[in-house]
Amino acid sequence: MSVHTEPHGEDPDDLSSDSPSFYFEVADLINTLILTPSLTNLIPNLPTFHTYTSLTAPSKVLYIRLYLRKRAWLKSETLNYKEVPDISASIQELVNSALLQKISDDTENLTVSELLETFSARKLRDLCKSLQLQSTGNLTSMKNSVLRMCKKQRSLFGGVSYTTQRVKKKCCELLEDMVKISETPAVVLDKVLIASFPQHLLLYEEDEKMLMTGQHNLSRILLSQFQVTRKFPTYKISCTKPLFSSSHQLETFLSACQLEAHCHAHTQKHEWEKIEEILNDNLPRYKEIVKTWQGSNEKPRDVHLLRFTEEWVITRVMRQGLAALQRLRKYEEAASLIELLLGYTPMWYKRGSWWENLALIHHFHLKKPEVARTAVLAGLADPLTSKDSRIALELRLSKLDRKFTPEFTFEPKTVNIDIVALEGSGSAANSKKIWLGDNNGETVLCGVEDVTLNYYINNFNFKEGFHCEGSVLSTLFSIFCWDILFSDVDNVFYNQYQYSPLDLNSRDFYTNRKKQFDDYFAHLSELSEQEISDLVTNKWVLHQGTGCDGLNWDLFSDADQCKRCVVCITPSKLVKLFEIYVEDVRGKRSGVPDLSVWNYETREFAMVEVKGPGDSLSNKQRVWLRCLDEIGIRAELCLVKAISSKKLR
Repeated sequence: MSVHTEPHGEDPDDLSSDSPSFYFEVADLINTLILTPSLTNLIPNLPTFHTYTSLTAPSKVLYIRLYLRKRAWLKSETLNYKEVPDISASIQELVNSALLQKISDDTENLTVSELLETFSARKLRDLCKSLQLQSTGNLTSMKNSVLRMCKKQRSLFGGVSYTTQRVKKKCCELLEDMVKISETPAVVLDKVLIASFPQHLLLYEEDEKMLMTGQHNLSRILLSQFQVTRKFPTYKISCTKPLFSSSHQLETFLSACQLEAHCHAHTQKHEWEKIEEILNDNLPRYKEIVKTWQGSNEKPRDVHLLRFTEEWVITRVMRQGLAALQRLRKYEEAASLIELLLGYTPMWYKRGSWWENLALIHHFHLKKPEVARTAVLAGLADPLTSKDSRIALELRLSKLDRKFTPEFTFEPKTVNIDIVALEGSGSAANSKKIWLGDNNGETVLCGVEDVTLNYYINNFNFKEGFHCEGSVLSTLFSIFCWDILFSDVDNVFYNQYQYSPLDLNSRDFYTNRKKQFDDYFAHLSELSEQEISDLVTNKWVLHQGTGCDGLNWDLFSDADQCKRCVVCITPSKLVKLFEIYVEDVRGKRSGVPDLSVWNYETREFAMVEVKGPGDSLSNKQRVWLRCLDEIGIRAELCLVKAISSKKLR
């Protein structure tokens, strides 16, 4: 058993807000969750945490505060929270409820070495003095003196074990004010939070960042959202299928997530061989999963719920294994793994990139042009290959077959501007230049997008705008489509603490609501300027301040600015934007141009992708620029050139 102490000072996970009611609301949320009947069968030892429900409100808040910190021994005298007026009384209440333990209660499970790790220099000197040992020197020498005493010295009444018990007793006398949350109830709460909000473990698909604890769900997601807004949307909970059908399914999901967390840790350290070991250990199991899918002709319902299964997370582990194989230059094995991954059809949004990768490996690394050509053609014939991947595959095919001409030949309108940049900035690989912008006559340092926004407003007759990429689209979509987002659909809302339906990032999102969206979009496209302005006002009044994934209430200064933006886009073009977005919310969030600018007086609106020196368009950005051009929205590529470089002195 290992023991860690947390350094004194500010709580590293302190996410408090100005209002003391913040944590009391979180305490009520947890109280509701642990009494949810469906969790009783999923978490057999859930009753061990039921003592939480009978705690006083300050003690509940103290437990949450300690739960969010590192699971280490803490000095009770350093605990100080404004929501807990009597720390000593709340600590004792938690101890009596078996949710908190004092170090003196855990001596049987701790070794002397582990206890010594909790000592400060001053207390360690006091311990050495009480044991009649040398109390000078550094921490290491004093610890070694105590450990040597336990190993060698024999007392009059017993052997070495008696001496060890005596030392443990002395340690606990000096550390009697040290406390730590009890492990078993904390693990139960981990499972409660993960079972209630499993989507947060899989939230960051692109960078794969995740922590396999309930702390991650509570502190990084729920508390972060609570700081922005504590208002949850209103919707009907209608579940015909549980998120987890059994405790076994929950445990296998958690085990797979833990495996992925290990892979991520190895990736951070560039330990590719260790990831390869994990890959090889789990490859037989994954082959069984793929075989099951290949042998099934039925399209499963509620595919979005597959994200919360072992098979989905193991597929993500395989993806990390693929990256490791390529790092190790094991291209034959990598090609075989991609072919296996392509057999797992539910992860449709990755198929295009897998076809791209397979063609690249055969063409460039394995020098098999004919095999590469076959892979390209298969990828282009795959209906699940995304538009941006099709561009890459067509480009690959043009290199393999000089007679082939890519269908995607769109080149966006390009605007070239010259901006002052600091001399020497951005000279290193992958570093960014520092640009000099103008803010009401004052020179300021800023990024290339912000300086370009300023340039467009000052030189191209635009009055307002943002550097917000896809945020303007997701915000407008959420405001206008609120009623459909939170409409009555089975198996997308499982508790009253969700900011979006669980199928939002799946292909089911549109198909589950197709008639609603189609009818609403037809109505929306016919609205006049006054009617769509009134609609913004109504939506703003009804929902402003309520949480919703993808919606940033601070993006527009107020409803009036939002109305000016929408009027400049026009209802018909806004609907066409929504139609593109709704069919693949997950995929269409990326690639949206950097800037959105408009002039209400002239009813002009434009979206601008900004590229500094050495930067180029991604395929997703090319697709978006073409889509915007096709629906009649002014879309431009702005190339920024650095001139008149200066150096700050």
